[in-house]
Amino acid sequence: DLGRNYPKGPISASITSASKLSKYNISMIYKVNDDISVASQTAHCSAKTCDVLAIGGLYKAPFGQVKAKIGSNGVLCASLVKEVAPKVKVTASGSVSTSDLSSFKTGLGIEI
Repeated sequence: DLGRNYPKGPISASITSASKLSKYNISMIYKVNDDISVASQTAHCSAKTCDVLAIGGLYKAPFGQVKAKIGSNGVLCASLVKEVAPKVKVTASGSVSTSDLSSFKTGLGIEI
């Protein structure tokens, strides 16, 4: 299996192969400006032309980095990453299945 990255200006794309070159995954990120980026991940094979695996984004807000994504499995994830001291980050996160809002899960992490 093979992989390649193609950075060009505000767009970066990568392609990786799987299953002896019969499947391909493509990831793309577009930097809208210094504060906003959007991304997608798709899968391609001869049986199905295109499968959107996930789409997401990043917003560098004044209070921290806000990240969100939704996967093809219907799970919506979001997080807030805040640097509270030099080289110390706190991450608050949550995820929920869009088909069952009672499945909401939360998380909290510290990176030192």
